[in-house]
Amino acid sequence: MSVLVDTTAFLALLDAGHSQHRFLRDVLALELEADATLVVTNYIVLETFDVVRRRLGVESLRLFAREILPAFDVVWVRPDDHALALEMLLACGPKPPTLVDCTSFVVARRLGVSQCIALDPRFADEGLEPLC
Repeated sequence: MSVLVDTTAFLALLDAGHSQHRFLRDVLALELEADATLVVTNYIVLETFDVVRRRLGVESLRLFAREILPAFDVVWVRPDDHALALEMLLACGPKPPTLVDCTSFVVARRLGVSQCIALDPRFADEGLEPLC
């Protein structure tokens, strides 16, 4: 089974003061123990690197890059994924998701991923079953 993991989950995992920190740590540990394939896109990695560096600092970024990210399957966004995500973004109303999120939705569909670990409710709105 594959599970898509979003930037919001990584941020809560890395921030011990986040209200969902312990819960997300436990959810991710259970998924790893169950041999789930934890999927992230290269866009999620890029977004996470940027936000973690700005919000939590370089040490947290090093921890993410060296200790956490290797446990995940990084899927590279294809040009057609990007094009579909951009179409999705431009078709949205006044409060659209980010391009990174739209790309996650497109890649999840392409891979047949139906579950996610994300704190953003838009993932459920797009048909991904949240595990947290």
